[in-house]
Amino acid sequence: MVILENAKKSFAAACGNLNRYNSESEFYHKIAEMIPERIDVDNLILAFKIALRDEDRRGHNTVGFIALAPMYVDQCENPEFALEFREKYNREILGLTIEKISEENYGCVEIDTDIIDISNKSKGAVLAALYNHAVPLGKGFIQYNPLKWTSEMGEAYFDKVGEKNGNGGTKFRYVLGRCLDIIFVDGMVYVAGYNYVNGSGMAQRIIATVPNLDTPKLEEGKELKK
Repeated sequence: MVILENAKKSFAAACGNLNRYNSESEFYHKIAEMIPERIDVDNLILAFKIALRDEDRRGHNTVGFIALAPMYVDQCENPEFALEFREKYNREILGLTIEKISEENYGCVEIDTDIIDISNKSKGAVLAALYNHAVPLGKGFIQYNPLKWTSEMGEAYFDKVGEKNGNGGTKFRYVLGRCLDIIFVDGMVYVAGYNYVNGSGMAQRIIATVPNLDTPKLEEGKELKK
């Protein structure tokens, strides 16, 4: 069982990053008041269910921020807890069918913080993989489609749904309600926005599961050979 220590303090501090007071910040501060200093994932999920039920009874609309909870838990400095919470929250509260990330490892070349070299991978396959694990936000739930994209679908939709920018890149903000916030340019993909919404380091983990164009899968304890 994964435990979050100093939960009340760390979660209240994360909520403080909202920098404004509205129904969203009020909701998260109420959560911070509800939870003890030490809590496991299941009980934090329960606290959210109770808080959301109370908001519904008051007639408050939580659609605009209900999907943001894992982003605040990410700030509580316990990556293992945050990952387990995100997976259960997406499934039990948001009702999403996002699959777990594969254990396959073909490598991920990060040339700078959140800048990934994908010149040895299919851009369509990378787009499909990132799409499949992205969550919808706000009104995006109206457009959300649980259908999983294949690599071929990623290739087909790359130019159709991508937005060209002035630097020769192709940007994807929202696709069928899912928040991607990524930019493909010159054999690279910029994933800072994706990780902010979908989880710290998630894009790197997902991209590593995409096969390389000319090299085999990495085996634990062995170097990659052609």
